[in-house]
Amino acid sequence: MKRKPKIKKQGTPARSGSRSMRLNGYPLSIDFGVGSLKVLQLSGSDQPMISAASQLTTPDDLLASPAKRLLFQMEALPKLISSGKFKTNRAVCMIPVGQMVCKHFQINPIEGVSLEELAGGHLATQIGCDPSALLVRCEVVEGAKSGGKREVIAYAASREFVGRLMGTLKSAKLEPVGIHNDFEALARAIRPRVNGVEDSKPVLVLDMGCSTTNVLIMHGERTVFARSIEHGAMHFDDSICLQLRCTMLEAREIRQSLKVLVPEQASVAVGQSMPGMPPPEDAVEEPKPVSVLRPVGPKVDLRESLEIMTDEVSMCLRYHRSLFPGTPIGRVIFVGGLSKQVSVCEHIARKLNMSAQSVDPLACLGRAGRVPTSGVDLTDAQPGWASVVGGALIPTDL
Repeated sequence: MKRKPKIKKQGTPARSGSRSMRLNGYPLSIDFGVGSLKVLQLSGSDQPMISAASQLTTPDDLLASPAKRLLFQMEALPKLISSGKFKTNRAVCMIPVGQMVCKHFQINPIEGVSLEELAGGHLATQIGCDPSALLVRCEVVEGAKSGGKREVIAYAASREFVGRLMGTLKSAKLEPVGIHNDFEALARAIRPRVNGVEDSKPVLVLDMGCSTTNVLIMHGERTVFARSIEHGAMHFDDSICLQLRCTMLEAREIRQSLKVLVPEQASVAVGQSMPGMPPPEDAVEEPKPVSVLRPVGPKVDLRESLEIMTDEVSMCLRYHRSLFPGTPIGRVIFVGGLSKQVSVCEHIARKLNMSAQSVDPLACLGRAGRVPTSGVDLTDAQPGWASVVGGALIPTDL
């Protein structure tokens, strides 16, 4: 019997602060993700409700080809929109993470020069392009220890690519009203709450996707750290392919069925399931018989992929400690498609020594009767929809 992750509600999505959004309704939210193209429409006012949802899964042969995948999704968008029961032509979309740069900078402010211009200059120098070719947004990290400078998170994308996104929306007979990045969408979707009350304690959010893992650290509603790690579900599958000499499709099916990720851990009790990982340090666990936890199927060792993931996340936590010494993070929230695999989340939570939970942002939204869907099963947990939910909730900016 397959073990499924325990998905809990993460409070209620924030109400829109935009008067125009309340008057005009929520726009379509479109996410050109690596694993799939997602479209979501919400309705309602105070309590957002799912009005319609569609998803187009990326063909396996395009997963490792970003340019071909994006072309496939852009060409498929008009048909996906016309076949879905969507009731507005206003739309926002997220910039694909592979087409965006996210960097932290400590900047000395210059009178008359915006932080975006200063950050754009730094970024252009690093990646070797003309600053005018970039669209840059900056988020100031208030309260950070930065030696008198301003700690900022800079999000940048090519002007040409953003124009291409807007052209894609228009070709689908949509009116572009917002272009967002995954991090601001993720922050909007994940509003840390405890018993319905806003939780101001620092929390680590890991959006574990198909090819990347987005790392977000929030102090209540404030984002204080953001970074994209080029390591996701595909890298785990690559490791399985090399070990078993199988196809990517077979590797994905094997990974999803794994209960034990590192072979020698088979003789150790799995312990407490999420949420609530890891157990208290003073807790003593009695080992269970090996036969109880013996994996079924091929023997696979994902130690290297897990170490890469935890090492990269640990570096992010160290940077946060340098900005906010004495402000520890004790909880991690998992979203993204890979978070449906409990064994991966449990392993990472233990290595980070944090309590954890996996979240389904769609579970926070209301539903009026049967929701028209295509390519997605709303009766199953869908943690991979975090960004598209957040994108629908962000006030429009165009």
